[in-house]
Amino acid sequence: MARTDSTTEDLVEAPRTFRGQLAHRTGVGLVLLVAAAGLLGLLGPRTSTHTEAADGWRLSVEHASITRSGQPAPLHLRIESSDGFTGPVQVALCDDLFDHLDFQNWYPNPSAETSSPTRLLYEFDPPEGNVLEVSLDARAAPGQWGGREQCRAEVLDAEQPVVSVDFTTWVAP
Repeated sequence: MARTDSTTEDLVEAPRTFRGQLAHRTGVGLVLLVAAAGLLGLLGPRTSTHTEAADGWRLSVEHASITRSGQPAPLHLRIESSDGFTGPVQVALCDDLFDHLDFQNWYPNPSAETSSPTRLLYEFDPPEGNVLEVSLDARAAPGQWGGREQCRAEVLDAEQPVVSVDFTTWVAP
């Protein structure tokens, strides 16, 4: 025997209000916008290169401009001196950058390193020729929930900056 009693037969569907429809459409639109940005690669890891030159020196910094927790955050420095290198090459970087990185290794390794309250100073043996390329293998540290880190890379001669490049890394949530 089939029962015909229903607990919902007396319910009347309430009409949607304009505000409800607008909120629904706005929410769906935002989800679609984020999905489209992800599909186009706009939210994924990205690198940028910044270059400055002064007094016969040229510094190019390739860095992670957008990364996520646990994703690669490479840093590549190309230092050129029109006169060549007569002694060790000193590079200063902001120390805050390394608070947010899972540091792996420098290639080549610095021959010396020291720090101050605001920056780290690395010293590299002089290469043959007039170009030194240095790469840092790093990832954004696990547990990073987003934020922006501004940094400055400086090449020093006699402990005085001769050329510098400012760059920003954004860790996406």
